[in-house]
Amino acid sequence: MVGVMMARRMAIGDPMRSQEFRTQRSELPEDLWQPLYDRVNYAAAGASQASFFAVPKGQSATLLSTYVAATATWTAAAKSKTYRDTNIENSNVVPTKLFKTVGISWGMFHSVTNATLNAADREAVRTGGFLQFRIVDKDIIFLPLSLIPEVNPMVATTANQANAYAGGGGQNVPMYKFPIPITLNPYENFLVLLTFDNSPPISATMDLQCVLHAYMRRPT
Repeated sequence: MVGVMMARRMAIGDPMRSQEFRTQRSELPEDLWQPLYDRVNYAAAGASQASFFAVPKGQSATLLSTYVAATATWTAAAKSKTYRDTNIENSNVVPTKLFKTVGISWGMFHSVTNATLNAADREAVRTGGFLQFRIVDKDIIFLPLSLIPEVNPMVATTANQANAYAGGGGQNVPMYKFPIPITLNPYENFLVLLTFDNSPPISATMDLQCVLHAYMRRPT
């Protein structure tokens, strides 16, 4: 009702009454559950940093891209990022939408799915890194990676060295829950950065995924 009245007032003096037919109504928002997520590659030689949400959907990035069933391996190559990889559409900013973030989690995706060294690779990355979350010029939180739950933890290693991984899913996926939710307003630049002490090398390249669990508010 309020939105209709505002539209009518805005239409005064507009013979086309164009404001009554807007497709973006910020005064009547809708709230949905929609995490922000992104994926980056970690090279076998190691890396000092990995920055999430810097390369938006549609742009090129080196990621695990092609699966070879005969060898149970993924190859890393430049690919155009899709919704598999990220739902960020502008580098380090989300125009028009507000996100109330309630927690964070991350995942690790191996290029050699049944490698006996995958557990050691995970431990090297987990032990060697920490996460920084910043909005505009204000640091929100620092966390060692050992404190952040994984969406796909390694759950078993069988006698034939085939590794098993638990899949993530939904709102109830394990996460580091923020005691006080963090609001990311529209058009606010933000940064999620992993920094690694001494750039720990691993046996084979892998992809890292960051998930900001959030409620999204957008115009109707």
